[in-house]
Amino acid sequence: MEADVERILYSRAQIDERVKELAAQVVGVYREKDLTVVVVLSGAFMFAADLVRHLAQHVEVVFVRATSYGDGTAPQHAPKIDVFDPIDWSGRDVLIVEDIVDTGHTLSALIGVVTAGGARSVRACAFLEKTSRRAADVEVEFAGFQLEGDEFVVGYGLDLAGRYRNLPYVGVLRAGRIPD
Repeated sequence: MEADVERILYSRAQIDERVKELAAQVVGVYREKDLTVVVVLSGAFMFAADLVRHLAQHVEVVFVRATSYGDGTAPQHAPKIDVFDPIDWSGRDVLIVEDIVDTGHTLSALIGVVTAGGARSVRACAFLEKTSRRAADVEVEFAGFQLEGDEFVVGYGLDLAGRYRNLPYVGVLRAGRIPD
């Protein structure tokens, strides 16, 4: 599996440090407000778990599934959003936690769902942000790392067809390992 990685972009130590910094930023904005953290499965589970451990206020964690990639490396359809448990969003301060924001379509759809439900505030936190392919007008207020270029990355929850999520770092997938 590690032989499939061309190079490491962010080590586990770099990730740990950046997650702590992001958590401090989130705490600075929300202060002592209760927070509803919406974790986008499956890619954001590792990042979200590490992030919420550093948040100093009351946190309710809600899981949603958003799919658009299938087993490929590019979106194949408009995002499909599944909220597992019905939730009343009214009056909540919501932080959507994503693994990566690329085109922005998934984040835009999620913001739409939460906003339409009456949330008091909605902000986005992404472990990785890739603006080169941004197609939707969305703001990521808390971004871990900015990706330049169009390389396909895996590890720390990010996958290709369900593989590589368990790598403790983020690396660029070797070109020969990416399906056409």
